[in-house]
Amino acid sequence: MHLLTLNVTELVLGLLRGKLGRLPNSDSLDDWDWACLRDEEIWQAHGKLVAEASLYLPGSFDRPPRNPAEKISSGYKAWEYMYYVYGYLPGLLWAIQKPKYHAHFCKLVSGARVALLLETPVERRGPAHNLLVEYVEEFEECFYARRVDRLHFCRQALHALTHLMPENARVGPAWLHSQWALENAIGNLTAEIGSHSKPYENLSLRGLRRAQISALVAMFPESLEVPTRLPMGARDLGDQYVLLHPTARTAQLVADGDARALHAFLTDRAIQVPPEWRPRVTKWGRLRLPNGQVVRTAWKECAGERRGRPVHRARMVRLADNRFAEIQYFFGLKKMRDDGGTDEVDMTLAMASIFTPPDPAILRDTYGALMACRYQGERSREVVEVKEIASVVAMVPLVPRREEAEDPHAANLYSHRYFVVDRLGFDMSWIGREETLRDEEDSDGED
Repeated sequence: MHLLTLNVTELVLGLLRGKLGRLPNSDSLDDWDWACLRDEEIWQAHGKLVAEASLYLPGSFDRPPRNPAEKISSGYKAWEYMYYVYGYLPGLLWAIQKPKYHAHFCKLVSGARVALLLETPVERRGPAHNLLVEYVEEFEECFYARRVDRLHFCRQALHALTHLMPENARVGPAWLHSQWALENAIGNLTAEIGSHSKPYENLSLRGLRRAQISALVAMFPESLEVPTRLPMGARDLGDQYVLLHPTARTAQLVADGDARALHAFLTDRAIQVPPEWRPRVTKWGRLRLPNGQVVRTAWKECAGERRGRPVHRARMVRLADNRFAEIQYFFGLKKMRDDGGTDEVDMTLAMASIFTPPDPAILRDTYGALMACRYQGERSREVVEVKEIASVVAMVPLVPRREEAEDPHAANLYSHRYFVVDRLGFDMSWIGREETLRDEEDSDGED
C-alpha cells in the first residue's frame, strides 16, 4: 500500500510540482522542464479539474480524489492518491506535460495497475515488469542524470518497483501482504475482543479461530456462500445479474433511433419482426453485476443532472468485448404480439450508446495507460444483452493538447473525447461487500 500509493506518488508529485530539494547555485528550477505543475495558476486549475472529475467517478470506486491544490496536505488518503495518480493523471497531464515525460510516466501507470490487481494473469506479469524496469532506468536518465546534487531523487521506493512483479510471482499479488490486508485484519480482530481483563489471551484465541475458519473455507469453499436477499421488486436474471428498480409505470414507445437499433439486434439473431413494428418497452433503471457494482442509466441520471443534483455517473460500462458504452435504459422483451411483434423472444436487454474504440496512436504511445474514446450519442445506438456488461467505468473529459486545439478540424476530431478510468485492482476494493443501495432508489420511477 505505502509503496505505490504514498511513497511513489509523493516522488511523482514532487517532480511535477518542482518541490524536491535542490541546490539553487547548481540546479536551476528553470532546467526542470518536467515540472509542468510548478506554476501556481496551473496547479490551481489542475486541482479544479480533479475536483470536477469526481462526478464522473461511480460510487463503487469508493472515495474520489479531492482537489489536491487545496487538500493534498490535509489528510489526503492513500486511496485518493491511488486514483489521482494511476487513474486521473494519465489523462489530466496529456495537455500540459511534454510527450517524452508523459510517455515515461505512463510506463509507471501501466505497470502499477497490473501490480494492484487482485488476480494477476501470468501473461501480464512479464510486460508489466519490463515497463517498471524501463521506468526506473529512464528515471535515472531523465531526472537524476548522474548528478550528485540530484542523488536524493533516487529513493528506495524507486528501486522497490523493480521487485514488484517478481515478488508477485513468488508470494502472490501485493494486496495479500500489503498494509490494507494487515490493517484490516488487525482492526477486525481487535474489534472482536470480548474480555477486557485478558485482552491478549482473548485476541490469541480469536486469531486461532479465524485461522481454523480460513482452513475450513479453503477445504470447503461452498461453506462461504451466503444466500443474498434481493431488494423488493428485483428480478434475478441468473449468473449473479440482478435487475433493480426504479421501473417505469407503463410501457412506452421508443424513439426512432432506438427502434432501429432493436430491429437490427433482432434481425442479427434471425428473429423476424414486421418492418412496421413500433417497439413499446418498460424501462428499468439499474442492474447489479456479478462483481457487486450497480449500473445506472441515462434515463434516471440525466433527469437528476437536469435538476442540478450532483450525480456520480455510473452509467458508463465496459462490455465483454472491451468496448465502452453509455447505458440509456434496461428493458425486457416478452410477448410482443400485442404490439405487432413476435412471441419468440424472452430476454433482458440494454439500450446503449457506443463510444468509439480507444485512439490507437494514443494507446500505443502511452503503453495502454490512456484510452481516449469519443462519445457519439444518438448516432451509435445499439442493443446489447445485459450479460455482456462486464464492469462500470468512469469516462472523464480529455482536455486536448495545444496542437490538437489549434487544428482547424478540432471540432470534428477532438470534441466529446473522454478517457477511461477503470476501478483499480478490479476486485481489490470489493472483498466481502457489495455496493450499498439506497432505499429511495428501490421505488418505482415516473414515466
